[in-house]
Amino acid sequence: MVLLDASIAGCVSTWLNNGGTLDPERSRILQGSINDLDRVLLGITEAQELRYFQRLRQLAMLVSAASLRAD
Repeated sequence: MVLLDASIAGCVSTWLNNGGTLDPERSRILQGSINDLDRVLLGITEAQELRYFQRLRQLAMLVSAASLRAD
């Protein structure tokens, strides 16, 4: 979970620093992280942790969608 958090944070940071665009490699990493989150969210039972990672997924989805529109 820590690696997913760090991967998504890195992609979001890059997206912000690059004016709303991601290079193909970071787009791939972000999409893979979203897919990984989809799998692990099913096993999270602690409410606060679940909310955090649901919001992290939402952030990743928004950045991914915005980055695709910018291409």
